[in-house]
Amino acid sequence: MFKNKSIIFCLLLVMLAVMITACGSKGDQSSESNKSSEVVKVEEVVSEQPQTRTVKTVNGDIVIPANAKRIVVDSYLPTLLLLDVKPVGATQVDIENVHIQNLNANIESTGENSFEKILALQPDLIISSDIEKSSFEKFSKMAPTIIIPYETYSDVHEEVRTIGQMLGKDKEAEKWLAMFDEKIQQQRERIQAVMAEGETVSIFGAFGKDSYIYGDGIYKGGQAIYKQLQLTPSKRIKKELIDAGESNKQVSFEVLTDYAGDYIFFDISNGGSLDKKDPVWQSIDAVKKENVFYLDGKRFWPYDPIAVLAQAEEVADMLVAKKKGQK
Repeated sequence: MFKNKSIIFCLLLVMLAVMITACGSKGDQSSESNKSSEVVKVEEVVSEQPQTRTVKTVNGDIVIPANAKRIVVDSYLPTLLLLDVKPVGATQVDIENVHIQNLNANIESTGENSFEKILALQPDLIISSDIEKSSFEKFSKMAPTIIIPYETYSDVHEEVRTIGQMLGKDKEAEKWLAMFDEKIQQQRERIQAVMAEGETVSIFGAFGKDSYIYGDGIYKGGQAIYKQLQLTPSKRIKKELIDAGESNKQVSFEVLTDYAGDYIFFDISNGGSLDKKDPVWQSIDAVKKENVFYLDGKRFWPYDPIAVLAQAEEVADMLVAKKKGQK
């Protein structure tokens, strides 16, 4: 009898041991399964947040950091700022842009794109409008370099969206553009409320010793006046510049009368001058009616998106004030 009990007891011990071993094995498998799952998640996160981004440029495909921290820029400083990207360095002329004085704190000046100053800032990305091959080669030795030639963008939406995409700031770009469109629409409505149908405008300039007329490009508020506010150009400016895709044209002072609209926006810069008593000038109807606005060069020289918005608002203010004063 005791023998049978001993056999049964031994069998119970064996079964218990088997059960403990099985549980232990199952626990190990579960643990390994969890570890494998964690590795997969990490890989997914890495794939969703790449370390680099490839950008197509005039110099071919350029691989840049996906989250650059030390950007040096020229010409496109305001666009980076509106995208909530604060560069470590920019040219002095861009830092002095009157339209970004509340945004440019703690940005180091690189003078006129001094290679030594740029190198000292240890950039991890350079964005420049300098198309000289020698400059690109020097920049590229310091950091990945994107060259965006001067006049690449003549439209705010294209510039903000393209640079936003380059820097992974698509959402910031669309948010800013929504604000921009809303404010531009407000200025259009202000102007439409006072301007008579068919009234035209022209942009003239005295640059050095030469006279210029301007279209809807980056010069002298052209984009703000024609593209954004949608003011009507005089017939010859529309035909010879806007329809022809020209942003400016040098003309003799004597033919300005042929391009004059009902309202004239006039820029004087680079040592230029205007003799307001000149018979040619005095013969223009807009001049006779005192429908001439003299532009502040510091405010109408920049052509970045922030400047374009500010210029549109200023132009609307000018026209509305003039119209109210004529009543």
